[in-house]
Amino acid sequence: MRRFALIFIAGFSSVLTGASGDLSACDHCIAKQKAQQQAAEGRCRHVGGSMGNAQYEGVGFSTVSADHAISRCCYWGQRQAVGIGVARGHNGWYATVLYR
Repeated sequence: MRRFALIFIAGFSSVLTGASGDLSACDHCIAKQKAQQQAAEGRCRHVGGSMGNAQYEGVGFSTVSADHAISRCCYWGQRQAVGIGVARGHNGWYATVLYR
């Protein structure tokens, strides 16, 4: 069982970092940190700071689901997402999407 868990974790981390080992996975980390900051504050807002490889940032909120919060982010479906982060707050889901 432990071996299976390690294989699963190793496989999942390769999905996050990408096959080429580039730094684009950091975009997901940045987006996640921004979503966590919003959730901690209980406010849907642009947090500021680094945007990694992104040029645009969208934020969204939903009481329905994480996917719904993502779909409510600015530019969703209009620009190429390079980083997506979602965090659960006490009153709903907070999302940050970084776009190229």
